[in-house]
Amino acid sequence: MTYQGYAAFPASVRAVTYCRVSTDAQEKDGTSLDTQEQACIEYARANGWQVVECIRDTASGYTLERPGMERMRRLLREGQVNIVIAYAVDRLSRNQNHIGVLFDEAHTADARLEFVTEKFEDTAVGRFILAARAFIAEVEREKIAERTMRGKAARARSGRIPQGTGKGIYGYRYNRETGTREIVPEQAKVVRHIFTSFAQGTAIVALANQLNAEGVPAFGGGQWHSATIFHMLRNATYTGRTTYRRTVANHMRDPRTGKKRRKIETRDASEWIDVADATPAIIDEATFAAVQAILDDPERIRLGRRINEYALSGHLRCLRCGSSIVGQTLLKKFRYYRCRRAFAGPRDDRCDATYVRADDLERLVRQEVARVLADPRLIAEEYQVARGQAGDATVMVELQAQMENLDAQRRRLARLYQLGEIDDDYLEKESRTLRAKRKDVEDRLNRMQSTHPAPNWEHMAQACERVRAWVETVDADGLALIADALQIRISVETGQAQLAGVIPERFDYAPPCNDAHVRAVVT
Repeated sequence: MTYQGYAAFPASVRAVTYCRVSTDAQEKDGTSLDTQEQACIEYARANGWQVVECIRDTASGYTLERPGMERMRRLLREGQVNIVIAYAVDRLSRNQNHIGVLFDEAHTADARLEFVTEKFEDTAVGRFILAARAFIAEVEREKIAERTMRGKAARARSGRIPQGTGKGIYGYRYNRETGTREIVPEQAKVVRHIFTSFAQGTAIVALANQLNAEGVPAFGGGQWHSATIFHMLRNATYTGRTTYRRTVANHMRDPRTGKKRRKIETRDASEWIDVADATPAIIDEATFAAVQAILDDPERIRLGRRINEYALSGHLRCLRCGSSIVGQTLLKKFRYYRCRRAFAGPRDDRCDATYVRADDLERLVRQEVARVLADPRLIAEEYQVARGQAGDATVMVELQAQMENLDAQRRRLARLYQLGEIDDDYLEKESRTLRAKRKDVEDRLNRMQSTHPAPNWEHMAQACERVRAWVETVDADGLALIADALQIRISVETGQAQLAGVIPERFDYAPPCNDAHVRAVVT
């Protein structure tokens, strides 16, 4: 994707050109990015518009999640352009729902979409024709995808690898002429060593350390990691098996972000296609079966599971080297936290940090959290801040603006649902969130317009004591919840720890947070 500015057209109407190519478009009519862009610029010049930016994408028209498309939509939202010029409808998208979304966004931004090769009036009939044209483009995309899949299946049945390049497997190179893989002798030697050593009892971590110590480059020239070796040990391709259509990638919408994500799933075995003689074997079937038996051993899987709970996992960093700290159990009963770099990775780059007792560190965190959250003086300070803001007109104006923004978000959500961009579950979840936020802002406005009653300090002190008692005796799950809620970050080594966290809002209209930094000694 590239951006290029033009300032040769002095006019009040600001236009942005959007161009996109995909393999099917270039094969069909030879329409390149350069020819599309030039046609769009000439179209703008003929209408007397100023082209302020030219945006390019090289991506599929199936999704709106493209760098150039996101840039173009952001310009529309910010009101920086009046017109978006594309060579044709299918250059924007091959999905009719996406075209509807873009048309609506342009209309909301008081802008419009223009196409060099197609003319549409900004009327109900014009919008219908636009949607119909987008539907035709979507059908064409489905036909292209179906033809491509049929071609790949035929290629697989003929003994040629369908994926075109065949890259991605250590130990092989792809032969474009034959459509098969060939063994790379020096890498195949490493593969055999990994399988044989593991079958004889060598740990995966030890194998990674050994290869790194010997200077053997991994795939791509980098370092070896345990996960890399584990996936190699699971890869049946090394026995000479090549299976096409074993998995399928489905696109699902993430309910948290609203964006689509890929999910790889295994197909039914009846859909698999064995590509005969496409990959020569490096490992014999007996060795591969022995390795799988070790990996699938129930006792090994049980030992790999965490014996004890480590509530602060994910919140710890080594005070010496900055690496993450993880939980380790010694002799099946003694809990410790330890720097990951102290035992993993290249031996010549190990951290000399020692073990930290988990019980001591977790007790310290409980005490510090209880001290901060159960201090009535902090409650009183926040109460005074809240009283000082009760009549602040500026804050009230800001809250009213927030309510208007939330209402606009609810209307936008409804439009997306009508266009089919979101499903029922996502609509319900986001609507519930927006309703809760609006009620919160509305309640804050109501409180700001009334006086704050004086707190009962005796009851507040009693509540603080209850908080202290709960925090100091909370179990591992409760401590993990507290660490997440307070965004606790701990840098630690034997002898000392530095804790930082966020005190949650005590009043809705208080400052968002305060950072509390404490230092303590870990025995």
